[in-house]
Amino acid sequence: MVKPIILALVIFFSNQLVAQEVFLSIPNDLKTRSKSPDNSFAVVDDENNTFAIFLDDNKTLNGYLYSENLEPLGKFSSNGLPKFYNEIIGSTHKNGQIRLFVKNQNNRNFGSVLFDFSRKATLETEYNFKLKGETYLQSHSYRDKFYILTVSRNSSILNIYVFDHDGKFDKKTFNFDDKYFGDRKNKQVDLDFLLTDREQFKTEGAVVKIEESNPNNISITSKLNKIYDRKNSFLLTIDGGLLYTYIFEFKVPELNVNLKAIEKEQLPFEGFLPESNSYIFKDNIYQICALSDTLIFTVKNIDTKKEIKRIELSKDEVITFKNSPIIQEGTSFGANKRRELDKTSQFLRKITTEDIGLAVILTKDGYQITMGGNMEISNTGGGGAMIMTGLNTGMTIATVGAFTFSFNPVFYSFYSYKFNKSTRIECLFDENFEHIPGATPHNVFDTIEAFTLKNPKAKAETIFKIQNSFIYGKYNDETDTYELFKFIE
Repeated sequence: MVKPIILALVIFFSNQLVAQEVFLSIPNDLKTRSKSPDNSFAVVDDENNTFAIFLDDNKTLNGYLYSENLEPLGKFSSNGLPKFYNEIIGSTHKNGQIRLFVKNQNNRNFGSVLFDFSRKATLETEYNFKLKGETYLQSHSYRDKFYILTVSRNSSILNIYVFDHDGKFDKKTFNFDDKYFGDRKNKQVDLDFLLTDREQFKTEGAVVKIEESNPNNISITSKLNKIYDRKNSFLLTIDGGLLYTYIFEFKVPELNVNLKAIEKEQLPFEGFLPESNSYIFKDNIYQICALSDTLIFTVKNIDTKKEIKRIELSKDEVITFKNSPIIQEGTSFGANKRRELDKTSQFLRKITTEDIGLAVILTKDGYQITMGGNMEISNTGGGGAMIMTGLNTGMTIATVGAFTFSFNPVFYSFYSYKFNKSTRIECLFDENFEHIPGATPHNVFDTIEAFTLKNPKAKAETIFKIQNSFIYGKYNDETDTYELFKFIE
């Protein structure tokens, strides 16, 4: 089944692939000895219309700065990121400088590296604080400010550390201890309980970063806690409760917060609790709630809470609003990674034993909505969880290293095939959320995915966004250059 699918993708996109030309070719002329880059990442400054490409050869970190017109603005080689830190979590930009913010593996120590292209110099800063009694959740970057969000242990206190481009920082605290937050049984719990995962003696934040303009899939959107990056604001949503989706809207740089609770649909249940989740797209919240015999999907306006669309489905009904088969796919099926299910009852049973979720993509006629469930399969082979790059290659999270998913949600969204097993349907709706018949359109990630089939062993891959274009980058061994390709949504 997989080979015909791959062949169909290649044939469908053949015209585009033939015409796909290099958007920018960067000579790898800052390398040490004969080293080629192992990893790469990009930093985009939307305010000043510039972008920088960094190539890491495990010896040096080489930066190349360009204008939006692809004019070279500077380049230099540095000693790389401090070895003590293993993840980039954000950036600020000012006067042609880029400051990268980093953290260590235990999420308690933080630092930054300033890249000054005009002086061809770097400056490392280690911040004189260590998270104690707090858990790191996520980060947010906007212009010349960088924000770290944490939750205090055993409380409903959220903390935001604000860093400016000059390296100074401050802390602001938001106390929600007087608010009622319910768990899956509507028992009162604190935000720390809802926002973190605990395993033996380790506590980690359980919040994934979402960019709504990406074609996000179920493996990401099925997470219960999400941060939506909206430039001058970010939304934190929590779906671990029975009755409500909690939405915290943080405005920056003012740093004020607004809390909303959007009611979930309530299904009668005996024994097994209903599975529910949400997805935010622009002004609306999309919610799904299901048991093994029933599903309810709604669309509501976030501000007014007015219901715009409602679909109810029982296990004995035909799914009249889907535009695809019931698709089940994932690594647990071995060589045949995809199969189709026939019955609604099978679909409901599968998604309620997985992590339920949905995703929304804008189309020319309205919306493409994915409904389904996802199960992350543990990697027992050692070496960290696997991220599938392209259709048939892979690398571990440890290999990705500094090029972290929280820093680049586009990269995370595209390469989110890591040991997952999912069940889903694809549905098309017009602007008024009336169902549209027909085949689901291919999105920009489908096009890039097909393109990567031509280079299954590509090195130092990255994907990032400049305005409305997605940029795919890879190292070319033959020409010793780093090549960028542009894909339009």
